[in-house]
Amino acid sequence: MTMQRLTVPQLLQQPLEYVLQPPAFRFYATQGAVLLASLTAVIWSLLDGRQGFELMHYVGLVFGGVLLLVSLWPASWSRQRLINLAFDADRLYLVNGHSRQAVSLPRERVKAVNKGKLPGHDGAIIAFTLDLELSEQELAQVHQTLATQAEERFALGENRYRFGFVANWQPRRKLLAAVGVLAPAVAPVVLTDEGEDDDRDD
Repeated sequence: MTMQRLTVPQLLQQPLEYVLQPPAFRFYATQGAVLLASLTAVIWSLLDGRQGFELMHYVGLVFGGVLLLVSLWPASWSRQRLINLAFDADRLYLVNGHSRQAVSLPRERVKAVNKGKLPGHDGAIIAFTLDLELSEQELAQVHQTLATQAEERFALGENRYRFGFVANWQPRRKLLAAVGVLAPAVAPVVLTDEGEDDDRDD
């Protein structure tokens, strides 16, 4: 059994060892704080502007209102939308939480774990990478599922490709300890603004 496609609900029915998603308390506390702040901005703008709306009242009402609507959107409260990796004793799951799709591979396809930080193409910091053994057809299927594009810097040759993952609100040391069981770690390449190694908790 090689590569398989499945949905996120199907994935979460598996006896998983680890799921890379935001911690529940940190996620819901942040969402609640954003909701409270946006609601406060809207109420303040309406009450303080009763004697006449000024620019800051419009700014508070518009931006607070937009943020409030986003906060009230049910999907904003779903941690499942932010899942990007999971694994069990036999399989590795690469997940696109937004489309609720995932692909699974035999866990032995993971050839190395790079624990160094790297800059991502969208500005996000990649917390670690996995070197996976994939055929060209499998690689294309993974990119299609994840809605990503192949990057030349991550092509390792010999049917190997490097996939990057963000920390997803997880403390860095705890995250790296969890994924470190997948394969041997390669020498970290850590990039910071100062050009020095930085292995502190995020």
